[in-house]
Amino acid sequence: MESVNVVFVGHVDHGKSTTIGRLLYDGESVTDDRVEEIQKYAEELKRRFEFAYFLDALEEERKEQMTIESTRVFFKGKNRLYTIIDSPGHKEFLKNMLTGASQADAAIVIVSAQEGIEEQTRRHVFLLKLLGIEHLVVAVNKMDAVRYQKEPFERIHNAMKEFLDSLGFDLDKISFVPISAIEGENVYRRSTKMPWAKKTLIEALDAIPIKSRELDKPLRFVVQDVYEVDGEKIVVGRVESGVLRKGAKGVFEPSGRPAIVQQIRVYEGERSEAKPGECVGVISSVIPRRGEVFGLAESPPKKVTEIKGEVVLLLDRLRKNETIVVKCGTAAVPARVQNILEKIDTETGAIVEKQPSVVDINEAALMVLSLREPMVVERYPDIPELGRFVIMKNGKNIGAGVALEVSS
Repeated sequence: MESVNVVFVGHVDHGKSTTIGRLLYDGESVTDDRVEEIQKYAEELKRRFEFAYFLDALEEERKEQMTIESTRVFFKGKNRLYTIIDSPGHKEFLKNMLTGASQADAAIVIVSAQEGIEEQTRRHVFLLKLLGIEHLVVAVNKMDAVRYQKEPFERIHNAMKEFLDSLGFDLDKISFVPISAIEGENVYRRSTKMPWAKKTLIEALDAIPIKSRELDKPLRFVVQDVYEVDGEKIVVGRVESGVLRKGAKGVFEPSGRPAIVQQIRVYEGERSEAKPGECVGVISSVIPRRGEVFGLAESPPKKVTEIKGEVVLLLDRLRKNETIVVKCGTAAVPARVQNILEKIDTETGAIVEKQPSVVDINEAALMVLSLREPMVVERYPDIPELGRFVIMKNGKNIGAGVALEVSS
């Protein structure tokens, strides 16, 4: 069954958790025991049964598990399997967009039929555009609160369409669906209360074309960790681009150490090759560190010390010359804000200020970051999977960006 990676965004109170919970429930991705457990919990608290509880329970499980990457949460479509690579909330959105299980193929943008488009909705959609996610399903939720009338949906549809167009989205890749996640209307099954609805949420998702992962790009194998099994060291990582083949000769960067891929292992046994998106174990002639990237000798990973890129801040603020940490792939290195070139309007993408001294929360800017030590970062147009980065300050993820130019 095909797999599509989906990220959920939108204002905090517009029903992201409830929508995810409904998809998990209707997609039969939770056990009967879990349903009974949550029903009992709701009764004890004298609360209405909430589908958001499914996600809350899964979040608790995620905190307790020690895994290579973020725990994956799955739900089923009519003919596809979907992986949720993000949990609601902009803090987790930043973290998991880059360090989660997979690159997003599509996004579901949740907008309340009552409140409409909020400032946080606009910021998240701008970030989706910045990170190159093109296929969106705008789910207008809480239609039960507006008595399933078409007019509120049309109003949000038109306003959102205008906003998306202003950011440069291809509107042919955008779907708009009215839903009531709490009541299960038009999520998995057609709603008799909204006969005017053209498709359900799951139908809109199933209609998204799967992005073909280019196999002819340079090989980039990102190291996540090194494990020892029966005295043998296994390098565990993810193929972000190109094809990893047994016997490949290349180099780990930024250490610059030459290496040969002696074996490729998966749970089922050995493989002769691994394609983009696959997580595998490798027996290598040298043992790299977490954060290193393997590429072929003729097209090695870019080891850089300077990044020029667009950055969006969702927490805190940044000043010129401030010390931060930049994370890309599984690597994290100290850095300095060398220069802030221009501030960008997160609603229109227009330049609003040249050479600002500070970038505040919810603002975007084009800036130059100087890394204190080399790290593998690719130009976003070349290899998007390693052209995205996260900015940390005081131990917190505060922003995300894309690399437009890199240099050593």
